[in-house]
Amino acid sequence: MRPFPSISTLERLLVGIGLIGAVAWLWRCLCFFPSRGWNEIRLAPAFMWAHGLSPYPPVNGIATTWIYGPLPLFLQLPASLMPNAVGAMLAAGFLNLTVILLGIATVCAWLPVPGLDLTRPARLTAFLVCLAIWPATSLEFMQADNAAVAFGLLALLTLERSDSNCSRWLAAAGCAAAIACKQSLIGLAAAECIWVLVRQGQRASLAQMMRIGSIGVLFFALTAVFFGAEGVYYHLIALPALLPWAGSIGNRLTEFSPWLLVHLGLPLTVLTYLGRRTWRRDSPWLLPTLAWLTAWPLDLVALLKNGGSANSLHGLLFFLPFAAVLATVGGNHLVWRRTGLAIVSVGILAVRIATIDVGAWHPRTKHLREGEFLARNLPGEVYFPWHPLVTFYAGTQFYHVEDGWFMRYLAGQPVSGPVAYAGLPPKMHVVAFLRNEMDWGIARSLIPHGAHQTVFGEWILYSWTPPTTRP
Repeated sequence: MRPFPSISTLERLLVGIGLIGAVAWLWRCLCFFPSRGWNEIRLAPAFMWAHGLSPYPPVNGIATTWIYGPLPLFLQLPASLMPNAVGAMLAAGFLNLTVILLGIATVCAWLPVPGLDLTRPARLTAFLVCLAIWPATSLEFMQADNAAVAFGLLALLTLERSDSNCSRWLAAAGCAAAIACKQSLIGLAAAECIWVLVRQGQRASLAQMMRIGSIGVLFFALTAVFFGAEGVYYHLIALPALLPWAGSIGNRLTEFSPWLLVHLGLPLTVLTYLGRRTWRRDSPWLLPTLAWLTAWPLDLVALLKNGGSANSLHGLLFFLPFAAVLATVGGNHLVWRRTGLAIVSVGILAVRIATIDVGAWHPRTKHLREGEFLARNLPGEVYFPWHPLVTFYAGTQFYHVEDGWFMRYLAGQPVSGPVAYAGLPPKMHVVAFLRNEMDWGIARSLIPHGAHQTVFGEWILYSWTPPTTRP
């Protein structure tokens, strides 16, 4: 094996500075995590699971926002052991970052490079590049995509490291796990099968397809048996299929054009530079390139559906860790190229850190403590449409979340009548929103005209005299 080119003192210094900056940036993302109402409503199904309820309620049950597989919820189960909402949200944020970082770090640490033994600083440079470019939304929000990408990266790495049957089964399991996190990642199965087809022929490719399919069916069957077939089918298949397309495809593409430009432009630039080298049968670039290409069809479908966002784009995230490692080897002026990558990474992190508000360096949890105080002093009377963990920790009750209501409305199956009121606090006469919090207007429609408005800390409370009976 050829010796690896020497690591410059400048590169060591830049990587050290960059990793310190990355830690600061990750800490900032963790501080923001508890303030995102989206995170609470996505975590609620994990807490339901931990306390004996199905995270996939039947159609007439609690309206949740979870329409993905159970594995991301399983990874968040330790957060349910925390004694209060503050601890739970911080633990969930830490677990969210851990899942992402482990996926990236595993590829950067163990991706084989033919003919070279990469040194630790070179691999750290690749890791730094990934941290600098990785989307902030992935780091700040708990979403099924994070676990899906992590499992996908492990599957691709396993396939790249070995051609043995054992590695093929492990790669198939990783791929099936990614799809079990988010259904739209089925394109990853196509990438694996095409790569095996190129390397070993049609029979081996069909065998890989069967491996992925059999493990995927087993995942789905076990989920249906464990949580109830009706609720699982409704949340994983029926409800996502019923969600409509965005009102204007052109407006949606324009809205997300900065993200599309990065997700398309960065890999295209690299692949244009590489030219035909990418498509050689033994090229280490082939598998990540296939993963990037095959992700696009279903990623765009998810993006163009109502509720789709930049987190629906996965191809770059599969491509980036492999490209970062491979960019540190081969070619002329290698030391200067690695140093340049380190400089760019430090620059990106510096810009990100420089734009952080001064008050963003401590966890934003004040509203959770205030919310728990309200819920404990108004048991069964106050409703938090975007903060289900607040009422859970005050009395272990789960209520409808507004985004779950909105999803049912978009799908043409609105929650109404007795089902709606069965998932609300029994003596509800207060609805609580954070100041400047986004909402869909559904919970506000429950507030009677002339309700009294009060500010309590970071909350705005709408209260009225409760009726003697429910409508």
